[in-house]
Amino acid sequence: MWQSWSLLQQIYFCIALLFSVILLVQFILLLVGAGTPGDVDADFDTDGVDFDDGSSFFFFSIKGMIAFFAIGGWTGFSVGATSLHPAWVIVISIAAGLIAMVIVNLIMRAISSLSQDGSMEISNAVGKTGEVYLTIPPSLSGTGKINVDLQGTLTELDAMTENDTPIKTGARVKVVRTDESTCYVEII
Repeated sequence: MWQSWSLLQQIYFCIALLFSVILLVQFILLLVGAGTPGDVDADFDTDGVDFDDGSSFFFFSIKGMIAFFAIGGWTGFSVGATSLHPAWVIVISIAAGLIAMVIVNLIMRAISSLSQDGSMEISNAVGKTGEVYLTIPPSLSGTGKINVDLQGTLTELDAMTENDTPIKTGARVKVVRTDESTCYVEII
């Protein structure tokens, strides 16, 4: 069987087989939990292409390159069995590999967009209303506590006010500005 293939088919078969084995090993490791979809990946294009949402799309990743050679190899092997000129076989296999690379990278981008940061950003409290939990002393003389719905979670935050009178427990307040750890509020 090996002798009946052209040299081009033999080369494509070796490339396809090698990268298919690597792809299979990656898949098995993913199934047994030895890796996550984003583990052990590298991006070679450090500039990336910026999208409207500010994220970057890196075209050349390890997973993308493995897909390129596996799919391109099997395509070149299959098309090499036809009567097409070898130059066309190479062009078709490269095109198939590039399509596979783009699809893998789009899938990886979609998977990575599913993750959430989870860290609280106190600056997201600006403009939100909340309720005083512990009395807030007047004229920036000390801190009290407020409860605010922040990023979908009822959160207790330190609060100060510029008011001349203290803001008592249960009062409704609006966050007007924040610093690294404190909200500055006014009564509403």
